[in-house]
Amino acid sequence: MTGARPDLGRPLLAALLLLVGSANGDVPMHPALSVERLANGVTLIAVGASTGLASGLVLEVDSLHRLVWAYVRGDIPWVHTARRLAGGNTLVSATFDDRVLEFDPLGNPVWDYATGLSYPNEAFRLADDNTLITDRDNNRVIEVDSAGNIVWSYNNLLGPHHGNRLANGNTLICDSDHNEVVEVTPEGQVAWRYANNLYWPRSAQRLANGNTLITDSNNRRVIEVDSAGAIVWSYNTGAKGPYMALRLPNGNTLISSEDLVSEVSPALSIVWQYPPPALVAEPGWVTNPASGCSLYVHIHRPQSASADHKVPAVVLIPDLSLAGTAFDSTGLADRVATDEYAVLHFDADGRGRSAGVEDYNGTIHQEGLHACLETLAALDYVDTSRLGIYAQGYGVVMATGMLARHRLPSVRFLLDFEGPSDRYQVCADSGGHVPVSPDSESFWQEREAARFIRQVPCAYLRIQTETDHTGRIPDNHHCIALVDSATAKANGGAGICVWTRVNDSVMNAENIVYTVTQPPAFITEIEEHQFLCRELLYLHELETATPPGIASGSSFTVHRSSLSVSPNPCRGSATVRISDSSFIVHRSSLSVYDASGRAVLKSPIAIRQSPFALELRSMPAGVYILRLNSAGRLATARLVVD
Repeated sequence: MTGARPDLGRPLLAALLLLVGSANGDVPMHPALSVERLANGVTLIAVGASTGLASGLVLEVDSLHRLVWAYVRGDIPWVHTARRLAGGNTLVSATFDDRVLEFDPLGNPVWDYATGLSYPNEAFRLADDNTLITDRDNNRVIEVDSAGNIVWSYNNLLGPHHGNRLANGNTLICDSDHNEVVEVTPEGQVAWRYANNLYWPRSAQRLANGNTLITDSNNRRVIEVDSAGAIVWSYNTGAKGPYMALRLPNGNTLISSEDLVSEVSPALSIVWQYPPPALVAEPGWVTNPASGCSLYVHIHRPQSASADHKVPAVVLIPDLSLAGTAFDSTGLADRVATDEYAVLHFDADGRGRSAGVEDYNGTIHQEGLHACLETLAALDYVDTSRLGIYAQGYGVVMATGMLARHRLPSVRFLLDFEGPSDRYQVCADSGGHVPVSPDSESFWQEREAARFIRQVPCAYLRIQTETDHTGRIPDNHHCIALVDSATAKANGGAGICVWTRVNDSVMNAENIVYTVTQPPAFITEIEEHQFLCRELLYLHELETATPPGIASGSSFTVHRSSLSVSPNPCRGSATVRISDSSFIVHRSSLSVYDASGRAVLKSPIAIRQSPFALELRSMPAGVYILRLNSAGRLATARLVVD
């Protein structure tokens, strides 16, 4: 970059619009298949299998484009459709697995049907609890009961899609390879047909006025036709072939088309879309007071961010000796900004476009990070009460070193993706990238995160997979070292962090210290490719809903669990106690999960009193998480069976 370097303490004069979903933006939205607007205004989206991912996704996004929920198990290779059921479960057509499954809000399967299916592409749960399945490659639509018996079928089809049951008892089906939409009676008679110039229809909805909304996929349009077959409304999706269209109660139409979900008004204007149409990227420079060098920075933010609409903000720190601009090529900065964050990443001294000498995350780099944090906090569209840092890998050293020395601006949380705890994991002598011997005490005493993190007061969440190993400290011992160092002394740790946790609350309780023989639960290898969803959900938990046990606002309190188990470790049986009587007064249930987050019990245990005995004889030795749920209020406890 040449010419004047703008001051990022005020809005930049030069702003560059970056399209989300461009070559640099890995937005997990291709192809966007089924869509559903839920009663709370959130949009449920089934994503087949995103580019570069081995599994499909189910997402919930709100009106501000923020991810509020996702299925992150990573075990469905192709999600064709997702439907939210009345009780909160989700019904999914897992096409490449040739099955239809229902899972609960935590992702635990509760019902599965796979008998004889071949490429099922749609499933609806009917009022009588039967399930209507469009079984494409068997050229049929079938209705099965909860026991898996076929109680109705219609077979005179070729490549069908979106079979759905109408209020009159008939079934509306897109007979795609016959290029028509048919309404079929329970007796199998065609009561209505539309085939006027259709080219591979993929969804059809019967509207309250008797008209039918059809996605005419290969003609790249959505049409509404009356009972006589006249087109009364039409919307051209342009280059993107539509998959599904749904008329909303407000009169707008929700359309999925390739990598985009759009809400279109009757006047054909787009009133909402996901991902949003564009982000603002602001490049510039920040001076590092420790070195005097100009650091190249890049800020990504949603167009909606302003002094009247302040957004939370995150500083991204890359792994190893990478420049911050690595986040441009991976698309992470854009993706986080899509979720209504201001995101700053920077090239530290000696990296990328920044001059100076490589400091390997030492004091100079830490002071540069602080200058960048101050710059971000000073922007008029940043909500400084929701300021955080997300460090990947070795970046945790820079983050913890800075946070240990600087209390202002106040940082609410630190999100750490598999950072190392000490010198032995990163020095060249043990296979790392830093060319300094571990014997150089003066060098390493300012480059060991486990030392710094004992002085970090904010909330700390660690993302950790089960397959992350290092040469000297294998099997995630470095994760244990960092969490134990960060956790407050009042909770058995060595630090002052107001709240700590490893991965999800289903996997691990908060404010727990660990040992090598009693480690936390790690994310399984099959789930690693869903990390983008996890990262966003963790960020939201840390900055908005506030992690369990953290009071809202700028002050935090240490959580005290309402759930306890004794003896612990135990075998045979254990006594569970609930200290908060409101969990007993209200209807409560207890679920048990193993170390990988899988439900151990077929169904939760209804709780009516405290204490109560928990039978453990059928449970193998290992680490388990108990989760008490009472009308949405949660309490967790960790249990070790030896």
